[in-house]
Amino acid sequence: MSICAFFGGKSSNVFMEFINKKIPKTGIDCYIEPFSGSFATYMDDPELVFDKVIYNDKNIHQVNLFKCASQPQRFIPVLEKLLAGPLFTTETDPLKKWDFYKSIYHKYTKNDFLDITDFEIPDLKRAAIYAFLITSSHNSVYPRGAGFNGYKKDKDRLKLLTLLKKLKDGKYEQKLNSITEFNNLDFEVLIRKWDSPTTYLYLDPPYFRPNEKGEDDAKRLFWYGADSEGVFGPASHRRLLELLKTTSSRWSLSYYYFPLLEELLPRDRYMWYEKEVNRSSASGGNNASTKKQQEKGREILILNYDPVTGLKI
Repeated sequence: MSICAFFGGKSSNVFMEFINKKIPKTGIDCYIEPFSGSFATYMDDPELVFDKVIYNDKNIHQVNLFKCASQPQRFIPVLEKLLAGPLFTTETDPLKKWDFYKSIYHKYTKNDFLDITDFEIPDLKRAAIYAFLITSSHNSVYPRGAGFNGYKKDKDRLKLLTLLKKLKDGKYEQKLNSITEFNNLDFEVLIRKWDSPTTYLYLDPPYFRPNEKGEDDAKRLFWYGADSEGVFGPASHRRLLELLKTTSSRWSLSYYYFPLLEELLPRDRYMWYEKEVNRSSASGGNNASTKKQQEKGREILILNYDPVTGLKI
């Protein structure tokens, strides 16, 4: 699951087989995930090696975390200082420790920490606090979209420690060092900048999630893309699909089905693949009545190239 999980990340063996095996290994010199999140598709696959690798996300705190993680010798001491300072408690009762960590989590989700985006990357102190928030958020959704779930009472362990251990062990050091750019750009700006026949895009945007009227009202808080609406809503879905039709790059696109998808990227012109998967990360959040349920979803993967030959259609 990369250095840490992020809502909707594709880190399981199921996705490795479904998505990664179809990514061309030759003829590509630039690899980009415009909606990078946990960057798990790239980070967890040793076979993906390219000259240029670009991380991008509209959540600047997520970008900052990855940039800082790519400098572990600087970042590890800051994380340790956070653990020894604001996150230190003498409480021994797991229930009381849960309440202690939970109170700090809600302090930062309710104050202006996540709203402050005008800072220079890398900002190690901000990254350390955000690391605590994202590793503590239920199902690793955007922290304001979910309750606290960052402390394992049965093991007396903060989930933040898992991230720290990965950095100390150097598990992802080579992958992090291979990232040549960290960006906080709108997906359209990024794609237009790097579009070329030797660029590969893996796109995992916020999914279309219909309300009771079958429409995406874009009101969910755990978004990780944005446009003029302020969230990744109906106009964003269309803007992305229209843009992909014009690119020179080869790309693969993950989504759940919705009618506009087939209208703009028809099955007779693009390669469509489908797979039923568990949607554990799609359940719960602040909804206590559903957070323990595991739903089924049908993943759609659309390619503008033949995965056997690697040639663009």
